[in-house]
Amino acid sequence: MAEYIYMTNPAKIRELLQKIQTVGVLDKLTLQSLSTLGFKSTNDRPLVRVMKAIGFISGTGEPTDRWQRFRNKQIAGAVLAEGIKDHYAELYKYYPDAHSRDNEALRNFFSTHTKVSASTLNLIVLTFKTLCELADFSDGAPILRPSVEETAKEVTQQNESSFIRKEKTGYTININIQLALPSDATKDTFDAFFESMKKHLIE
Repeated sequence: MAEYIYMTNPAKIRELLQKIQTVGVLDKLTLQSLSTLGFKSTNDRPLVRVMKAIGFISGTGEPTDRWQRFRNKQIAGAVLAEGIKDHYAELYKYYPDAHSRDNEALRNFFSTHTKVSASTLNLIVLTFKTLCELADFSDGAPILRPSVEETAKEVTQQNESSFIRKEKTGYTININIQLALPSDATKDTFDAFFESMKKHLIE
């Protein structure tokens, strides 16, 4: 059976998400940092589990790329929708429009995919609905991920910058030479190679 996130006071999720967009990026989201942000109640502790479930923090609490992208208010709703669909993947297989379904349909799904009590089931539904209220599931919602072309371009630029470095006196070109020699190569073989390299590359 799957485990789904829930809180006794899901409204605190909205408060934390608002904090993410207004405060600096934390090194880690822990119970201590939650308290620093003003979430001091024991009922607030599940916020860490919620953020982990929707991919805003890693397994060890560090903010992820999704956390960073959520700070951009223009795409925040779509980024949150992305995290919701990840955590509730089975639900979205069953209901592709799960965020538009009524409480009864959601209860029916969660009741057959969990072993929790009726009261906890209601909290799971309420937590899901709270998250969805803050998300943007529209087809045109921007997410702004780097494209494959942009990623490749960035890697190329990094490689070029490490290969050719402009200095005050001009350009320094770094050449990486890899030598493959037979296992029975002798000292004379190495000496001949380095003598040739000196002649053609240095002199």
